[in-house]
Amino acid sequence: MDVQDSTSSTASSKDEIFESNFLEQCDEIVALESIYNSGENEKIKVLTQAKKDKNQLFNLLITVCPLPIADEIQVEVVLPLDPDVNDMAAAAPVDLSSLKLPANVPLLRSLSGQKFLCSFSVKYLSPLYLLVTFPASYPSQDAPHFDLQCPWLSKTQIDCVGQVLEMLWAEGSQMPIIYTWVNWLENNLISHLEIQDLLVIQPELDGHKNEKLTSSLTDVVPWYEDIGEVIATMKRYNQQQIDIEFCQSTHECHVCYQEKLGHQFFRMHECPHTFCHECMAEFCELHVKDGTVEALRCPDRECSAIVPPYIVQAVLGQEDYMRWEQLLLQKTLDAMSDTVYCPRCNSLVIAEAEEELHLAHCTVCYFSFCTLCDHGWHQGRECQTDEELLNNMDQHKNVDGLNPAQFAKYRELRRKLQEEIEAKSLIKNKTQDCPHCRAKVEKIGGCNKMTCRCGKSFCWLCKKKIEDYSHFQKGCQLFPGVEAVAPVAPVRRPPDAVLRIQAQLEVNPELGVNRTYCPTCKQINLKGADHNNHIKCWNCKSNFCFSCKSRITGSIGAHFAGPCVQHT
Repeated sequence: MDVQDSTSSTASSKDEIFESNFLEQCDEIVALESIYNSGENEKIKVLTQAKKDKNQLFNLLITVCPLPIADEIQVEVVLPLDPDVNDMAAAAPVDLSSLKLPANVPLLRSLSGQKFLCSFSVKYLSPLYLLVTFPASYPSQDAPHFDLQCPWLSKTQIDCVGQVLEMLWAEGSQMPIIYTWVNWLENNLISHLEIQDLLVIQPELDGHKNEKLTSSLTDVVPWYEDIGEVIATMKRYNQQQIDIEFCQSTHECHVCYQEKLGHQFFRMHECPHTFCHECMAEFCELHVKDGTVEALRCPDRECSAIVPPYIVQAVLGQEDYMRWEQLLLQKTLDAMSDTVYCPRCNSLVIAEAEEELHLAHCTVCYFSFCTLCDHGWHQGRECQTDEELLNNMDQHKNVDGLNPAQFAKYRELRRKLQEEIEAKSLIKNKTQDCPHCRAKVEKIGGCNKMTCRCGKSFCWLCKKKIEDYSHFQKGCQLFPGVEAVAPVAPVRRPPDAVLRIQAQLEVNPELGVNRTYCPTCKQINLKGADHNNHIKCWNCKSNFCFSCKSRITGSIGAHFAGPCVQHT
């Protein structure tokens, strides 16, 4: 009886321990999901649920995102060739198209020919995947079983990380450990592996790769069969995190100088400049309204990056966006040397490839015409001017023998030809072709420096492309009948706010001690009679401190909670 009682008591004790472990495992999973799972961001994924019959255990897939410790990490990828290949074979061309490397990651070959090298920079390293299995004896006795997978870590580094996880379990034995593991991997992994500003990735030999492919992780986490996919994944994840970081932080618009959250900004992908939605909408609407879509570039004066179409579409209405597309297409076609417009139906026509023929066939009205004079094609004969055509019409046409319908048609043709002569004469005398975009530019008055709607400048006299007024110091006259002189900067009237400040200083010179200059736009500002060191610039509306002369970003109170005093 005593032996049976002892056996029954032992079995009951084991059941109680298993029940206690099972409840603690359930509570730990609930806590982990509440900490790490939010919306679409699911870092804790339960693959299998444990059951009380002990035949099935908890299996978790944990996505761990290491936090950055530097603004930039240089990633260098080393691709060794087969070590058994001789020097002659190593020097031969190698087809690496199967690697599928991103276009912006160049691949270079080492001097020995035995390695290929490529490098790129990231701030955020792509996630690690931790597969955890809870044994029935966890957490009272045994540690969870784990398997770690990371495309940018070597087997040696993964083994080193595994030893640290085992050490953490030993230090906090019989306690839930998963949060401690994840927290250490997020905050201490990069520094523990001494990845400060350089990470070297060298793919393992085929034997180790096959070993990974048979791992239990293969079915639940992405495995990268080639290094090109690893690089693409790392760059894609890094860009996603940078976008999230940008949207969650505050930035200053370079047009209105107002601070807003990142999700209220557009970023120019070809340049580092950022502008708020309101300013970009006004900027795009202005150019579309004026028809200067070719000048729709980065609003920064020193940048010429093109505003991408997705920004234009986001800020414009449907009608304005269609106008933008039409204008852009028209100006692009106008800039092409082999496109002309049919003189009859005004349809776009592509001229024949043989330029010496000057021939174009309209596919809409089937009119064949000369691309030089816009009249019917006259093979082998010189073009006739409109004046010559008018004279020929008057000389050879027997007006008296025409019936009323024919006479009316003749008179209408003569009227149109006469109007065409006058219009061409007016255009010839009043306009010049822009040497940049070939658009007609009319000079109404002023100087000989002309600025086309495309934003480029040229000289009215010599028709050469110019950048500034220095061209008129070398021969061409800036104004008709005036010798070339060095340009004089125009005298501008100071803004009203500056005049008011100057008037106050003249009346009360003692206020000169309250005079300061905005650190953003350099305009003069005056400290008020309330002795408040918080100054809001009248020009750019930015906030700055009168005491330290620095720009204030964020909370005003937080700035004056430091060394600076708000009222002195």
